[in-house]
Amino acid sequence: MGRCFSAFGENFEPGNAQAVNASSKPKSSFAPPVLVLLLAMGCYGLVFIKAQEASKNGTNIWTAPARAARKENPTPVDDKSRARGRELFTVGCLPCHGPSGRGDGPAAASLERKPGNLTDPKMWQQTDGAIFWKISEGNAPMPSFQEAFSEEQRWDIVNYVRTLAPNETANKPTK
Repeated sequence: MGRCFSAFGENFEPGNAQAVNASSKPKSSFAPPVLVLLLAMGCYGLVFIKAQEASKNGTNIWTAPARAARKENPTPVDDKSRARGRELFTVGCLPCHGPSGRGDGPAAASLERKPGNLTDPKMWQQTDGAIFWKISEGNAPMPSFQEAFSEEQRWDIVNYVRTLAPNETANKPTK
């Protein structure tokens, strides 16, 4: 009679209730790979928690990718564009950023992270492309506005947001 094999690699002889080990090798243990996986997950968890804490404390910096930051603004910066941008800002941005862009809108208090202050002169350290990317992509709790507003509308918002922060470099006297 032939031998039968179980799903666990054991072989049986028909009529014999005892399993016969097919090889003399010791069975491998899954413990080391599982321990490594658990350790890696624990480290990732700690990093994630620290990132969340930094985010809540306002210590993280939200940076657009270099490619996005280099994107040129195709919309002429004129009164019409800024007026359209102001209307769109009122609808989509004011609830969190507030009427003047200080991050003190009516919904700001309920957010886990304070909205950015768009009146900070440091806004001028960002390119139009970087601001456009941030409006488009969002960063929790800020939603993405890529679906809510067209590309042209988002550029109008960029043009309006530029009016909220004083441009200190434009006001410095030249030597």
